[in-house]
Amino acid sequence: MLELFYESKNKDEYWGGDNIVISPWGDLIICEDNGSRGCKLLGINNLGSIYVIGQVEDSSSEIAGVCFSPDGKIMFLNIQDEGRTIAIYGDWKKIKSLY
Repeated sequence: MLELFYESKNKDEYWGGDNIVISPWGDLIICEDNGSRGCKLLGINNLGSIYVIGQVEDSSSEIAGVCFSPDGKIMFLNIQDEGRTIAIYGDWKKIKSLY
């Protein structure tokens, strides 16, 4: 059975999800491709609350290919047009402070 638990009605909050992965802590992590500057890396928790993890400000490129290392400690993502791959690590338990 499918259940809709989040739907954006505001383009400033979320627009044009491209890639999606389930995080080690259970939230959905989404790469936004909104067709303009400021594409965001977003999280959505199981209650449907959305939060911003990061944003590409200085580029017209999109974030793509988000995934985690097998141990769940490192998040990888790509900045598409620049051909960059970024590894992010830290205390993922603190991410709950974003929502």
